[in-house]
Amino acid sequence: MTNQVEVSIEVILHATEDSKKIFDPISEIFQIKEEEFSQETIVGHYGNTILLFRITLTKKRAERFVKTLVSKISKLQLDEILDNIDMYFEDSSLFLRIGKGEFVRKNISLQQNNAIKIKIKVPIYKKADIVKTYTELLKA
Repeated sequence: MTNQVEVSIEVILHATEDSKKIFDPISEIFQIKEEEFSQETIVGHYGNTILLFRITLTKKRAERFVKTLVSKISKLQLDEILDNIDMYFEDSSLFLRIGKGEFVRKNISLQQNNAIKIKIKVPIYKKADIVKTYTELLKA
């Protein structure tokens, strides 16, 4: 794996959600503490309070995150990502979403709705190398 991996994580919590239910598994699985995330309070569509948590991991920490993430994704879902990898790109970044409902039970399941957003970025200088680079990263 490359030391140039960068991982950005974004967690959106509504006023009715318990942050402990999300950040306990993040801490246990990925060794990232809630205090490490930057926190922003925003107002939702109906005036409700929404907390937006963000963190960016680099170098060895980003590599460990990716290795742990890949090891926790089911073989079926990982094969689905690899078979359709170009659907997960925007520019040269790979975007994945982990369902919060499953994550509170310490299961990693890729879902589109009510999800923890993960952006994995590796510097790629030739567009033709995008698929190859990320396929190798996810198989490492």
